Amino acid sequence: MVFLFFSCEKSENTLTGDLYFVLLDASNYNVIDTDRRRVFKETAEHLAELDSLNPKQIELLKNYEFLMRNKLLNKPKIFVRTPSGTVEEVYITLNDFKEISKYSFLELRENNQRIHIEMEMEFTKDSLLVAYQINHIQKLDGKTFYKQN
Repeated sequence: MVFLFFSCEKSENTLTGDLYFVLLDASNYNVIDTDRRRVFKETAEHLAELDSLNPKQIELLKNYEFLMRNKLLNKPKIFVRTPSGTVEEVYITLNDFKEISKYSFLELRENNQRIHIEMEMEFTKDSLLVAYQINHIQKLDGKTFYKQN
């Protein structure tokens, strides 16, 4: 499974940078299928009704509540890598994720190409970055960065 991440610079509400791939990110809720998402939601709602939880159940419930509180349950996340090397989480629409996912990590690496992108951003209640619009996606010459977990 391949997930997408970015190298970028930030202005006030615009984020621009290069697509950054992470080869495995099990915490990305939206890359799992609909049935597994339904089970995740039902499990979290059931756990919320219980009096005693083990550490794994507590973590699952916290993740679910965090996604709900920030209205991110149906948004896949990507990461942004700044020129200084800082990595930030960014949530995008499922349609934007599908559009970005068309680019092949292996093809980009083999051809020494990268994907340049510009996004309009806003913040959630917990100060998370959410891209509400992608203005520009362009394939350019250059190195595609990635992380292998």
